[in-house]
Amino acid sequence: MAAPEEFRLQAAVPGGGQAGYSRASRRPAVLGVRQMNSASDAFDEHAASDEAVEQAPARYGGVLAILFAAFALFHIYTSFMGPFEPLVQRGLFIGGAMGLAFWSMAAKAEGRAKTAILLVLTACAFYIGLHAMIHNRSFMDIMHDLTSLDKAVAILAILLLLVSTQRILGWALPVLTSIALLYYFWGNLAISGLWQPPRVSQETALSMLYASTSGMFGFMADIGTGVIAIYVIFGALIMATGAGEVFVQLANRVAGRGRGGAGKVTVVTSALFGTVSGSAVANVMAVGSVTIPTMRRAGYAKAFAAGVEASASAGGQILPPIMGAGAFLMAELLNIPYIQVAKTAALPAFLYFVLIFVGVDLYARKHKLPSPALSRPPMQMDKAVPLAGSVLLLIGLLAGNYTPTYAGGVATLALAALTIVCRLGWAYAGSGSGAAVQAWHEACRCLAQGLVSGGKGLIMIAVLLGCAGMLTSILGASGLGVKASGELIAVAGGSLGIALVMTAILCVLLGMDVPTTASYILTASVAAPVLAKFGLPPLTAHLFIFYFAILSAITPPVCASVYAAATIARESFWKVARNAMIVAGGVYFLPFMMVYRPALLLHGSLFDIVYATIMTMAALVCFASATVGYFMAPLRVWMRLVLVCIAGLFFMPTTASDLGACVLLAGFAALMKAWVRRRAAIPEPRAAMPEISKENRNA
Repeated sequence: MAAPEEFRLQAAVPGGGQAGYSRASRRPAVLGVRQMNSASDAFDEHAASDEAVEQAPARYGGVLAILFAAFALFHIYTSFMGPFEPLVQRGLFIGGAMGLAFWSMAAKAEGRAKTAILLVLTACAFYIGLHAMIHNRSFMDIMHDLTSLDKAVAILAILLLLVSTQRILGWALPVLTSIALLYYFWGNLAISGLWQPPRVSQETALSMLYASTSGMFGFMADIGTGVIAIYVIFGALIMATGAGEVFVQLANRVAGRGRGGAGKVTVVTSALFGTVSGSAVANVMAVGSVTIPTMRRAGYAKAFAAGVEASASAGGQILPPIMGAGAFLMAELLNIPYIQVAKTAALPAFLYFVLIFVGVDLYARKHKLPSPALSRPPMQMDKAVPLAGSVLLLIGLLAGNYTPTYAGGVATLALAALTIVCRLGWAYAGSGSGAAVQAWHEACRCLAQGLVSGGKGLIMIAVLLGCAGMLTSILGASGLGVKASGELIAVAGGSLGIALVMTAILCVLLGMDVPTTASYILTASVAAPVLAKFGLPPLTAHLFIFYFAILSAITPPVCASVYAAATIARESFWKVARNAMIVAGGVYFLPFMMVYRPALLLHGSLFDIVYATIMTMAALVCFASATVGYFMAPLRVWMRLVLVCIAGLFFMPTTASDLGACVLLAGFAALMKAWVRRRAAIPEPRAAMPEISKENRNA
């Protein structure tokens, strides 16, 4: 049976950041992967590109679908057989993604001239990757001098990468990269003093940016094609095979029957979906188109419903086992197993969703929302078993110290095999061979759709990592990153707290108009060495930065997931942003508690971990009660301020402050309980009797 109508997903979203939502709600952005980062009208800007594959079958639609699927299959193959030579593998990854991006734009372009230009750019983009693949041996030779053709292709590659990044991700990242390029090439002529970059020849610069394993084909492209790609495809296949309805059914069982159940189901569903999608915007667009109207019908205000969806969706990138792309980058940057990153991030991720869950519950109690009477249909086992089996296999392989690439490849094949076997088995057992044949065709169709969606999802990852790779290479080659780190240390003045606050602000500012992964990469390149000099463990420093990169998705004035949720709810962006801050405001303190209470990152004894978890949960509950305005009863302003002060004491990691906060919280709870009882004992004034008119008295 299908899920209850009010919680039935309308569309599946491919993994890795593609917003594949119902066209009836809103038009998707470019290639289905554009992060709505600039303004709410970004949903309409350049929207035609993603619709090209679906709406123009007579113009490349079938060919593009085959190429997207082939792009995904190539990465599944290399996850088992190992990558090709560096520039071959990365050239195909970056060049192929750019070529597919421009071809998709050409498929929907209006006018022959525009179509022809885009097709020429498509051919150029494919050749950029092919040129690097053909000349990979000579490019890897340090004695090789670039030819005129090499230089021309390198310049063209830089320009097309900037253009494709702008078309897919917006203006921020390509503008930052363009400024860095100007600084690197000509800054020596225009700037003097501390910030003057070293003089660099054109050949050296072009070689670093294109004709080497730095720049656009650097370690970020290597991580993208070698690790991230397989999980993007895995997430796309999970959603294409029907995991969305499984998530909703599971969320209904976990949280659907309590007070305000619709909001709690939204939180659980967004958490489950987010762990395989890895994108806040994709999460909102897939789940929010169902959960936001459902919450509205259950009595929640539109702005609050959209704020809950935006906040919960942003947290999916920090929830193991499949976190956002930044987590895989973090593991490679720190040279540690990915499973270590996932284990360390698990408890803070749990606390993130506890805060939002508590905020929803308090709102439901404050507004006296009824408990829903949701039906509980049987779980769709033909969809649930492949999902559970593949995810458990993935966790087991990662825990067994297999590489993330191999573990992801095995889990992907296991998901496909289990999907076919389970659907055939259940169909044959229920209705015989005729139904089994139909189930076979349906399973193959779902897997094909998943491969196409996975290939499309890789495009955003490829251009993002290629552009970010150029930017970080310039930061290193020009010394700009080291100089910025030095200035940050000088301003912090030896204070870890000031350094943390400045890092958080920098991360949110950089994340306002770029995806989470880019925000994390840019901030980590500048701030992570600074935090390490203050004695923070590298993983703690990077997790701190990663969390604030994620929180930029819900931080005004430019916040991608809030724009997406506001568009679905058809509500004011600022109202949705305000409610997102209300329900998730305490999350901004969680990264600081990770630093000052290292037991939250599983450092220390079991007692230390349990103690830190309880104190942190108490702080988050106090803060949520203050922002929502409910603690046993609706709160007045002074009561909210008292709870904020108590939460502040919990945030101070000393035994004395914890003890004082516990005493104050117990006293406040007793005071509130007595106040509620006293209010309940006071009889409500009777309603005034309506005046009886003279005509009624005579009657």
